[in-house]
Amino acid sequence: MALINLNLLGNQTTRVPQDQPVANGDTLSLNLSGSNTLIIDGVDVDLAGTVSAAVGGDTIIEATNGANVNVTSFAGVGAANSLTYRIGENASLGYGGGTLSVGLLNNTNIEFASGGTGTLSFVAPTANLDLSARPTITGLTAGDKLNVSQGNLIGDPTPASSINYENGVLTVYRAGPLGTQLPIASFNAPDLPTDGSFSLDADGNVVYACFLRGTLIATPDGETAVEDLREGDRVSTASGGVATVKWVGYRKLHRNRIPAKDALRAYPVRIAKDALADGRPVRDLTVSPGHHLYFDGRLVPAMALINGLTIVQDRERVSFEYFHVELDRFDILLADGVPAESYVDTGNRQMFQNADAVALRPDFGPAAGRPQIEGLTIERSGRYVETLRNQLLVRAQVLTGVRRVAEPDLRLEIAGQRIEPSRVDPASGLYAFDIPATAAGQDVYLVSRSAIVRETSVHVRMDRRRVGVGLASLALLRGEQRQPIDLMDPRLQGFNDPQDAHGTPMRWTMGRSLIPAALLAGEGAATLELRVLRTYSYWETADDATVLAA
Repeated sequence: MALINLNLLGNQTTRVPQDQPVANGDTLSLNLSGSNTLIIDGVDVDLAGTVSAAVGGDTIIEATNGANVNVTSFAGVGAANSLTYRIGENASLGYGGGTLSVGLLNNTNIEFASGGTGTLSFVAPTANLDLSARPTITGLTAGDKLNVSQGNLIGDPTPASSINYENGVLTVYRAGPLGTQLPIASFNAPDLPTDGSFSLDADGNVVYACFLRGTLIATPDGETAVEDLREGDRVSTASGGVATVKWVGYRKLHRNRIPAKDALRAYPVRIAKDALADGRPVRDLTVSPGHHLYFDGRLVPAMALINGLTIVQDRERVSFEYFHVELDRFDILLADGVPAESYVDTGNRQMFQNADAVALRPDFGPAAGRPQIEGLTIERSGRYVETLRNQLLVRAQVLTGVRRVAEPDLRLEIAGQRIEPSRVDPASGLYAFDIPATAAGQDVYLVSRSAIVRETSVHVRMDRRRVGVGLASLALLRGEQRQPIDLMDPRLQGFNDPQDAHGTPMRWTMGRSLIPAALLAGEGAATLELRVLRTYSYWETADDATVLAA
């Protein structure tokens, strides 16, 4: 972690690390004069700067391509200078605390240019500022995150608890004594969306818990589309009773505004007809991943049930609308025949486009503050959910004809030729493949079955990696020589990032992984030796089984 001094003396555009070598964890110390642009491309750095007050100019600092920039200090910004931070794709900017001064704030602009994938972490100073001095935020769209907190002399910053947007000014508050709300930061936000697509909570998490448009809700008079329900309508409950609709919240989301890191909690979950039981659902049902479904006195979020066959996360929709139904009292609705929770106000009402007021702690997911409902427990993992997942995995096989298998069907492919292992030792995980002399100088593909981690396990996993086999070692044997192949070699392709498996370094393949010819240099026949530390559970279709049998 080095200190890098960088002088920008006017009318310069500099990109790091391309124009100036910079590594993750380095500190950039800037000396600025006149108008300059600094682009921080894909690296994580601390930033300290000084602007020459004698020379007016505009400074632009842009973080892009996943860069994480933490501004530790900035001096010299005044009436003759302006400072613009631009947050690009998948990038984040940490800003505030000791970097703040009244003059700096009035001349600071923060632009989101990320298409809904940027994050601004703003730490207000320990002593409250004059909130009339404020930076200007533009370009904020659904999916972007604004994390606001207030620094403390001791301990972690105090998170924001609520927001207010009025006359183009966004004011952020923290919880005070006796239920009060104390202002800690203020921003000019002239183009902030007013349709509820912006959210703020202590962690910056975006989660949704609703039905999708078109879901049919049971009523005493038959099924009604959720979007057609109105205040005062009566709906049927799973217990056979009738409840009255108090409010129907709705919100529209766009795929291109959902950050990749929030995909698990944002994209809808589609539950196929009969996936849970006969007639449950009676037709394909689509809900948000955080929506709780009812099973024998327990509420389980849909995201915990994904199996990739009959319960899948739909990432193909360009846009989708979520709806949630609040009743005069909490109850279990029937949505396309599936018992599912009604809306519980955990402080997230403002996340809906038709909310009447800004709520405390907006969050669409299963929040920690969810009230206790007598006779109901919320299960997100553990033995009950594992048993339920196993039952649904078995049911999925019956409904689809796909089998869940443990055999990885590990083989090589060289120039289109399939090569089976010549030796397998199950006790050690050793696989040996004989490579003929005619294949020398060819790329080798390591091929196996593969699965998405969260889909085939009985345990609740949020891991979306595709895994084939977990390798502990690779080696090429030619004659008496043994040539280890480094699993960390950057020339390997189609491998997941390395991980520790109880003290042993391991790297999962992705089902079709390339070992380039450059790593297999030499003439004549050879043997490729693999040590497989782990395999997984895989879905095998009828076509897969036919190919394997052939």
